[in-house]
Amino acid sequence: MKTKVLFILLSILFIIPVNAMPHKRPRHKVNAKIISSSYKVNTRSPLFFNLTADETNDNLTITFQFPLEEADITVTDKDRNIVVSEMDTSIYEGKIVNIHVPESDIYTIEITSPTVDIIAEITLNEI
Repeated sequence: MKTKVLFILLSILFIIPVNAMPHKRPRHKVNAKIISSSYKVNTRSPLFFNLTADETNDNLTITFQFPLEEADITVTDKDRNIVVSEMDTSIYEGKIVNIHVPESDIYTIEITSPTVDIIAEITLNEI
């Protein structure tokens, strides 16, 4: 009997309030698309490029879904100011680039490597 009362008391005090915490929604709907890609080298198999972008806790997180060696990543805002610049990095599947407190509505990603050049665009739309 005492264990039942103790269990009910603990669930009321700890478990239920944790489950009822409000979920913080993102402020923007984020769209990411690859605008152009130009191949510098002929390959036996086609290369597929994909990236995703999400807004979480006032950070814009860009996740690359493809591997690429010796790539230069440059992210610019709509005023052509450089926000993120990484030189000679290896992009692997699942690599993440963060933009803290995004202030622009449109970001352009330029990826330059010995095999391919890619230009992508990320747009933030108000919800």
